[in-house]
Amino acid sequence: MKERPSVSVLFEPIARAHVDLAGATAVVIDAIRATTTIVAALAAGCHEVRTFRTPEEVLAEAGRRPAGTVVTAGERNGVRIEGLDLNNSPSVMTPDRIGGRTLLLTTTNGTVAIHDALPAHTILIAAMPNRRAIAGRILAIGRRVVFVSAGTVGTVSCEDTLVAGAVIAAMIDVPARSGGSSTWHLEDSARVALAAWRGSADCLGQTFRETRGGRATAQLDLDADLAVCSQVDTMDVVPVVQGDPPVITAD
Repeated sequence: MKERPSVSVLFEPIARAHVDLAGATAVVIDAIRATTTIVAALAAGCHEVRTFRTPEEVLAEAGRRPAGTVVTAGERNGVRIEGLDLNNSPSVMTPDRIGGRTLLLTTTNGTVAIHDALPAHTILIAAMPNRRAIAGRILAIGRRVVFVSAGTVGTVSCEDTLVAGAVIAAMIDVPARSGGSSTWHLEDSARVALAAWRGSADCLGQTFRETRGGRATAQLDLDADLAVCSQVDTMDVVPVVQGDPPVITAD
């Protein structure tokens, strides 16, 4: 019998150093807000997203591009970085602002997680709005899956865990409805994420608002961002990361 590919979740940033991502499909999640911002930007017609570790790298890259072809965005601790065009806000990723342009992005947690996932064979970007699209792509690839949570300042992020669980639920829904056996071997971490999703799916908006990241976002008067981050299956976009430095496009 063919061994089923495993599914696991890295809840904390420190866990990334202890997992070999070679050959795996890494699914990066920073639900509030970076990966939702990336998904929203590509859904709005953004040409590509390029992520950077520092604001200085963003500004240097912007200086090398023709005027009007890029938009810079980023935050530290939720606050827009001075000198950049936009905050790390999914609610402002509209076609008039970002359509046809390249987004240059740096964030506190999410872009770091993307860079840490680069050893993986395939890297996808997930959020609540595109969770079913991501699940479909994972099923098509059929390879070991590692969900890479950005976390919140080095700690576990409830919202990232919920997105991982939501994607896992969508992954196992197809075999369950067809009456076949499960395609995947869920590691304990994946079962924890799945249980968290099943316990919170009916009150997702409230749960997101009550997390550490959600409270901080609400305190910054970014309720519109929270609303986008907690929407489920509203964007049919599969962001794929390639190269180093990372370039993210809708595939």
